[in-house]
Amino acid sequence: MRKIRFLLFALLALLYVTNVNAIVKGNQFTRDGITYEVTLMRPAGNGLPELNEVQVVSSTVSGTLTIPQSVKDLNNQYTFQVTAIGSAGTYTNVTAVNLPSTLKTIKTNAFSKSQITTINIPAGTDDIYDGAFAQIENLTAITVDAGNSKYTAEDGILYEDKSGNKYLKAYPVAKAGTTFTVPSGVYGVSTNGFQLAKNLTTINLPASIQDLPTSAEANGFTSAANLTAIKVDPANTNFKDEDGVVLTQDGKTLVAYPFARRGVPDPNYNGPLATMHPGEVYTIPNSVETIAKGAFAQVQHITAVKLNNVKKISAGAFYSVRNLRNVELGASVETIEDGAITGSPDFTRFAVDSNNPNYTADEEGIIYTKNQEELVLYPSGRAGEYSTLPTTKKIRKRAFYYAQKVTKVNFNSALENIDNDAFQVTTALNEITFAAPSSLNRIGTWVFYMSGLTKLELPASLKEIGSTAFSKNKNLKTVTVADNSQLESIGTSAFSDNSNLESFTFEGSTALKTIRGNAFSNDTKLASFDVPANVETINKAAFEGTTSMKHVTFQAPAKIKTIGEGAFQNASALENIDLPEGLLEIKKDAFNKCTSLTEIGIPSTVTTIDPTGFQQAENLEKFTVNKNNTVYSSVDGFLLSKDKKTLVSFPPAKANTYYTLLPPTIETIGAQAFYAINKLENITIPEKVNRIEKFAFDQLVNLNTIAFLGKHPIPAANVDPSAFNPDNVHPNTIDLSVRKGSESEYAANNVWKKFHQVGVSFSEETNGAGNGETEYFPLSRNAVMIVDTKADVYTYVVKPKVKNHLDGNTYEVRLWGDYALNTNTTNIEEVVFKNTLDYVGIDAFKKHDGTSTVKRIYFTATVPTKDMSATKWEYFDNDGHYTQNEFSSDLKIYVKKSVENDYKNAKGWKNHYADQISYKIPGEVTIQNLWGTFAREFDADLGIYNRETGKGKVAAFVAQKSADVKVADPVHTFGIYKFKVESIDMHEGESSDGDESYVPADNGVLIEARQGRTLPADFYYAIGEKDNKTYTITNNMMTGVTVKKAVVNSTTADPLYAMSKSEGLFKLIKPGTSFNFPVHKAYAKPQDNFSGAAKVQPVFDEEDNNGVTGIENIENTTTTDNNVYYNLQGQRVENPQHGVFIHNGKKVVLK
Repeated sequence: MRKIRFLLFALLALLYVTNVNAIVKGNQFTRDGITYEVTLMRPAGNGLPELNEVQVVSSTVSGTLTIPQSVKDLNNQYTFQVTAIGSAGTYTNVTAVNLPSTLKTIKTNAFSKSQITTINIPAGTDDIYDGAFAQIENLTAITVDAGNSKYTAEDGILYEDKSGNKYLKAYPVAKAGTTFTVPSGVYGVSTNGFQLAKNLTTINLPASIQDLPTSAEANGFTSAANLTAIKVDPANTNFKDEDGVVLTQDGKTLVAYPFARRGVPDPNYNGPLATMHPGEVYTIPNSVETIAKGAFAQVQHITAVKLNNVKKISAGAFYSVRNLRNVELGASVETIEDGAITGSPDFTRFAVDSNNPNYTADEEGIIYTKNQEELVLYPSGRAGEYSTLPTTKKIRKRAFYYAQKVTKVNFNSALENIDNDAFQVTTALNEITFAAPSSLNRIGTWVFYMSGLTKLELPASLKEIGSTAFSKNKNLKTVTVADNSQLESIGTSAFSDNSNLESFTFEGSTALKTIRGNAFSNDTKLASFDVPANVETINKAAFEGTTSMKHVTFQAPAKIKTIGEGAFQNASALENIDLPEGLLEIKKDAFNKCTSLTEIGIPSTVTTIDPTGFQQAENLEKFTVNKNNTVYSSVDGFLLSKDKKTLVSFPPAKANTYYTLLPPTIETIGAQAFYAINKLENITIPEKVNRIEKFAFDQLVNLNTIAFLGKHPIPAANVDPSAFNPDNVHPNTIDLSVRKGSESEYAANNVWKKFHQVGVSFSEETNGAGNGETEYFPLSRNAVMIVDTKADVYTYVVKPKVKNHLDGNTYEVRLWGDYALNTNTTNIEEVVFKNTLDYVGIDAFKKHDGTSTVKRIYFTATVPTKDMSATKWEYFDNDGHYTQNEFSSDLKIYVKKSVENDYKNAKGWKNHYADQISYKIPGEVTIQNLWGTFAREFDADLGIYNRETGKGKVAAFVAQKSADVKVADPVHTFGIYKFKVESIDMHEGESSDGDESYVPADNGVLIEARQGRTLPADFYYAIGEKDNKTYTITNNMMTGVTVKKAVVNSTTADPLYAMSKSEGLFKLIKPGTSFNFPVHKAYAKPQDNFSGAAKVQPVFDEEDNNGVTGIENIENTTTTDNNVYYNLQGQRVENPQHGVFIHNGKKVVLK
């Protein structure tokens, strides 16, 4: 049964094997040691319920195999009835089997190689194939459940009722006894009924036998290893035997020759090699005119057959007769059916009587029809090259079948048809050529299956390539199709499993319309494919498993209409495929596991996309749907319905560790929208969603958080029971995150209460105690969105992280939500983002009435916000103008100089906010009289203006050096204290780089104008670029005021000093009073206590020990004071008016 084994092996190769996320007809999956194949998937419809069926194809179970009545696929999505046992599976360690009551069919060679000794057929089984149990080597008995209407068992032998006639269906291979008499009353013996029965030497057929069916590869007694005689009761009216060989009663047809029957030894028929089987001849009885199909199939011993008066040799009559070397074809032979003599490896030459009017043999011993137009048979053992005769128009079925020594065939120009199986398993055949101009129009099914071809050049005349025609050509590397090709169809599996096929090229135009299922499946080296313009359909699994294929293109004008189930499944290298206009349908799993695909364009004409079409394309981040499509749309790469209300498919690469947002228009999450996205850890459900369809969140092994923007849960009735498939998804491992105040509703919902915990948004004071809380909404276990703030500050600071006081978890602040200031009633004027901000929501800084107090925004991040909501959600009108905005048009946006261009050119910023972005921060730093103070919530580079213009040099000072240097007063004779103040860079520790104009965040400083007493009117500073360093400012006598103005209290014991902006002098804040200190300025708190009559004159410049800058009491001195006043040059002034004077050794201001 070599042909059957190869055939079944090939059929199994057709199946494209499933993985965890795809299941269609033909898929295989293994559960509990049993491998199943999907044979039927019928969805509910037309009044019929859903029906799914599988067959068992193999098992690794040891001992007793119990096959269940039903089984779920590995995805736990579908329940399948187990209705069949497939062909030629492997069950090596199975010793017994329990078949399910649902079993309907047992196919050929079931339970192959198992150790089963008995098998019981269920009552419902009604289709057992011929030879079903022939490969169960130890089988001794078959039994049948009572109630089976078709099958019965007697003495361990299986019988079948065919239209009221009793047939012996299967004789157990290992049943004891050398002689068996078929019971009287049995009408027929099924093909392969006694196949491989190893103990029988003689079979007796009763008079009741009326039917002995055969096939092109078998008869009822094929391969019964020791069978030497088949005896027929003389009273039988249909059959008789001659020396144990079965003939029809009239003697005209030879029906079956026993497998082990010997021929007559004849040394004249010995082979040319001593190792060959000695010559044994069988002479066909004179009365025989027809050799039936499979009559000599796989017979062991005979080497030569004398046909005598035979007129007809039926298909497979001498199929795979192991030692056959000679068949004498006399003049009487009128008909040689396809494949009549094949598969005999020592058969090297045919001889045909020259007087035969129907057939002839050429000089090479190849049989042709008499007119030499059809090549009939090629001897399987002939080696080397062969050229067909110039007159040949057709090569018949199985003509070269199993001719494993032929190496090259040259086809003549007139050849039109190479019929089915013609060159099957010609493993040494490495080259075929087509003489020009070729007339070949058809290559049939399985023609070159498992040949040794290395290259293939198909002529333009070829119209049809049949199924499996070139499958499993492991050496085939290149295929070319000539220009002006008439090829219309590439058959199912025509080029499948060619593991070295690198290119398939159409050298010009072609009429190709259909690429059928599995046509190129598992061609793992095929790098690209250019789909011809006329192709309308790419069928199921056509390119499945083409793991090296990077590019697929469609020639224009493309006519493609359908991309079938699993058409490109597991094409893991596929980077680009431009789907053309005209395409109508993308079927189930079409691009499943295309892990290199990053973007897919959906043409306007597409009307049907199966939700599984792009499953586990894990790097797919964007669907782009043509705006004219009437069924689908896309927003931010999500595949949506046209009205944008249904999420059809989620691009797997959009899964984000921090957050995963969906378009806010969505109301329904469609079937399998998130199916088997392994990277998905969290998902945020928009407020409008009120329905979740089947398997929407199935097979999400890493999902840990679902956040709901809506304040009311999706009703349980609107969540399909399979949405969170209970067989795969474990709600007790998934957290819910909901808005504060809605947690009780979620806890009471029958769906959502099953989840691990219901977490709520939390509020924290992050801009100073007493300044108001901010509401943070966790979107994952890593990140939160700011959804509201009550903060009453001038400058609102968004810090990188926040700690939730409710659970102790620390989150990254990554998002500023839509309408986040909607309920804010304070007057925030600035927002500083010190975090990595990934998302900015719609109307992010507007209040509920549409107004906004926010005038400036500062971004310290070097990477622009990637998800700008107006762009992300495509809030555009038909002219491409924005209909929604994150920022108002008068808002100033400040960024670091190094990334200004990045922000201006980033998606969502360019052409929208580019004109509002600058690194130059003007108007905030002013010095009117040499000195000023400064503080900011972010690092500030006060030196950038000087570096870029050469003007406006500024230095920042922070620390008092000492107060122990007593010097002479330049005017008076009494002593005063002077102290030096050092620049900020001297107090930055290891982070210092000598930059005296760089001010780290949240540090107050005293600033000095180094080029004149004032700063230029156009002075600006910038966000510091060195904020990646950690600064620790030591001995700072300055205290900065940030976020909002502060009330400071000066006391006699702890005096505080404020800078007079107009005079550039520090003045003592009157002890015992509170002072309303402005934001972004700083006040001084000297380290030494200057008591009594001590005079304090800080020296700002290390080189100017005589410069006097007075720190003095704030006085309302008048000219009636009896003490003397001097000007700053030391001259006495009578009746001083407004100005700065020296009085009692101190600077004073007369007001």
